Parts: sequence; structure tokens; C-alpha cells
Amino acid sequence: MRVIRVLYVDDDQSFLEIVKVILEKDGEFSVTLSQEGDEALDLLSAGDYDLVLSDCRMIRMDGVLFRERVRELYPGMPFIFFTGRQKEEGISKILDDLTWYLQKGGDPAVQFARLTDQIRSCVRAEEPTC
Repeated sequence: MRVIRVLYVDDDQSFLEIVKVILEKDGEFSVTLSQEGDEALDLLSAGDYDLVLSDCRMIRMDGVLFRERVRELYPGMPFIFFTGRQKEEGISKILDDLTWYLQKGGDPAVQFARLTDQIRSCVRAEEPTC
């Protein structure tokens, strides 16, 4: 089984590190971290990623604008919002077949099980429906 390459963008450095450790613990995922959208776009152009994972609320470029830029440059790239923001707070109107949403919080074991399952599903599907 090949390693799934994830680009994770969040301006919360401590949460970035936690997610990286949890996702990489079994060797199934390789996670590259970025704290802001412009840097993440540079990483996308220089790297080979299977999926983008992003917060919505970030300081320099919010996740919605970042997702729009990803869609312009990489229209088929699976994208997951992993955020504390409520889905009703302007996110639902921009969700599409390649964008999925998971809210931070709650039981960490359940939350990360859902996240890893969704990443697998998005990347391994013939036609992702995230």
C-alpha cells in the first residue's frame, strides 16, 4: 500500500503538529504542514500531494479563498475542511463533490477515525466524492 501524501494548512502550529503525529503514527500518511495559504500553494506546485486538508479561519488567507485557489490550479484535488467553524457559517455554499467538511472538537478518537476514513475514501476512490 502506498503512502497517502497530505498537505495540511492551519495557522495553529500546535494543532498542526498534533494532527501530523496522529496521522503519521501508522505510516499510512505523510503529512506536510503549512501555516498559511500562499506557502501551501507554493508547496502544492513543488510537490506531489494526494489531498489538501485545511482550516477555514486563518490569518493571512482564509480557507475558503485558499480552496478557491486550489480549485483554479488543481481542479481534481480532493480537499477537506477540518475546522472549528460551523458548516452553516458560509461553508456549505462552497462545498462540492471534491470538498468535504469535518468540524474540530468532540471525542478525539472518533474525530480522527472519521478524518482518516475520509482521507482514505477521497484518495482511493476512482472519482472522489469528498
